[in-house]
Amino acid sequence: MKKIGGFFELELTSGDSIYHNDAISLSTGRACLNYILQSKKPTKVYVPYYCCDALIEPLSLNEIDYEFYSINDNLELTRIPELQSGECIIYCDFFGIKSNYTLSLIEIFQEKLIVDNTHSFFSRKSTFPASSFTSARKYFGVPDGAFLYIREIERLNISIPRNQKISIDHNVHSLVGLQDQAYLEYAQYESELGSEIETMSILSERLLSNVNFDEVRKIRNDNFEFLRNELGDLNELIIDKNEVDCFCYPLLLKKPIDKQKLYNEKIFIPSLWLDTVHRDEHLNFPFECKLSRELLPLPIDHRYTSKELQRVSNTIKRLIHE
Repeated sequence: MKKIGGFFELELTSGDSIYHNDAISLSTGRACLNYILQSKKPTKVYVPYYCCDALIEPLSLNEIDYEFYSINDNLELTRIPELQSGECIIYCDFFGIKSNYTLSLIEIFQEKLIVDNTHSFFSRKSTFPASSFTSARKYFGVPDGAFLYIREIERLNISIPRNQKISIDHNVHSLVGLQDQAYLEYAQYESELGSEIETMSILSERLLSNVNFDEVRKIRNDNFEFLRNELGDLNELIIDKNEVDCFCYPLLLKKPIDKQKLYNEKIFIPSLWLDTVHRDEHLNFPFECKLSRELLPLPIDHRYTSKELQRVSNTIKRLIHE
């Protein structure tokens, strides 16, 4: 029953679209994977070693056996496994720059493929018969939100509650300039996110429905091209010239630079994903550990213009020669 009276909530009108209108909207990417696993009930899943622990969490939660596989310096499988009955494989469209390769894997593995599209929010093209999921939190200032694509026949016949365990403290404090406090709140909030199958919160739904997705998409693609033109000659990663809608500009330098020096210039570049170097198998995956430690996933999102990105580019070029 809707309440009547009392204090006012946030003034958020409901817009026309959350972009992935045909997907199942859930709270997090790992909730999407949990849903897929509960539907498919695989006996074993092959997982890229280069991934965050959040991808492993739903597998452990469902007590599903998994095996890591390696990728080459083109971010592609070093070996195509022959999947047995009941087995599945997860592939990440790393940084959103492997969309064409992802399509080739769909041809090979069909419904046995699970595509982690958390780095490819604008990839709305069908991945069927493969399952796929993406994340809104990696692209927009929302407390939760992820989108699952799965075959109709694999949809679970369950009642899914709405996620209410959300916080926007870090978003608000970042907006008003309290960056140190915001980061601590962000880290704490991230650690509390789980794999429970819940639908997206009403807050994220309202916020996303007011985003101008066409404008955001254009800005991101323009920013990506700007950094590609500025830094492409220095990049050890090969990026197909036809790739668009990427998550970041992933820069792998021949000689790494100290990220602390970037932080000192108020350029905050994350490490994706340091979880990999702390696993027992790390000695068998040297390239993935190199990516975790040395890759610079440069931001290209709609908060920035070429002016800010020029400062990023200039700083990197200067640090290379120091």
